[in-house]
Amino acid sequence: MPELPTVSDSIEGYDAEIIRRVWALAQTIPGNDPEVWRKDEFGAWIHRADYRNRHSDYGWEIADYGYSRRATGLASLRPMQWQNHLDFMIAARNQAVVTADGLRNARRLL
Repeated sequence: MPELPTVSDSIEGYDAEIIRRVWALAQTIPGNDPEVWRKDEFGAWIHRADYRNRHSDYGWEIADYGYSRRATGLASLRPMQWQNHLDFMIAARNQAVVTADGLRNARRLL
């Protein structure tokens, strides 16, 4: 079985093939180009070109569930809107704080 690429040592993080494969795990939305727009597992919009862009409402990052679910490789990775990713990493919340409100993302009060 071929070995999956891992996190690189560069500032860019994951290599392009892993980023592409993780993007493909995001939810597709009818009427939207799946190569451009998708939603994360909490329903927040993410834009393909905004990977690692925390200045965009639609920026996204790769969350690694492996440490808590004992998964490895691609099975442990998920695309996540960047604010949801921060909450996942810092607060370890199980609920999303950012979700879609029509065509925009909105912070949900918990």
